[in-house]
Amino acid sequence: MSQLKIQYMFATPMAAISYENANNLNPRLKARILAMEAEGDKHRDQEQRNTQGGPLFESHFDLFNLPDPEFREVGAFCHKALSSVVVQLSTMDEATFRALSFQYDAWFHVSRNGAFQGLHNHQNASWSGIYCVDPGDAVADQPMSGRVRFHDPRPNILMYADAGNQQLNDSIKFASMDISHEAGRLTVFPSYLMHEIFPYFGERPRIVIAFNCSIRRGG
Repeated sequence: MSQLKIQYMFATPMAAISYENANNLNPRLKARILAMEAEGDKHRDQEQRNTQGGPLFESHFDLFNLPDPEFREVGAFCHKALSSVVVQLSTMDEATFRALSFQYDAWFHVSRNGAFQGLHNHQNASWSGIYCVDPGDAVADQPMSGRVRFHDPRPNILMYADAGNQQLNDSIKFASMDISHEAGRLTVFPSYLMHEIFPYFGERPRIVIAFNCSIRRGG
């Protein structure tokens, strides 16, 4: 049909970016993070969140501001990746982009056997990201171990399903999306997306670095 034009009105962008220096960086990140975990409350965020359960260690939210070269490096990578996402998705010109101010909260999670995080989103930010330092063990009889599930943000999407909408393309289908972390890969997503982390089962700790970013003009 020559007059047919399909327009995507409510798309939800997500990005996956792998760090080329991850094989060098991640062992150093892991060693530093586990050393900080061992120091306990000195580095643990003290807010108790009812979405978190099991042996999950969450650090303070100033990770990208710490002087450690490992955190400086991963912070620079995350900023470069997020900047690329914002540029590709927006209509702003270069001068407008260069005037933006990116403000980050960043932290690490160490998840040990049985740790999980329930359904939540990230308030007071436009973009969030999760960088995988170590995905932990793959457990044969626990295929959902440590997976992150992102939920469809359209509240009425499952109101009705029939043969006309059950085999849509991946970008517009009605479904949640699961990801399994890979070492060195950063996942960037809009902060409003509801997501959860299934219980992790493994002997090796699962380690990720997460960030929220709010972006303002000027300053």
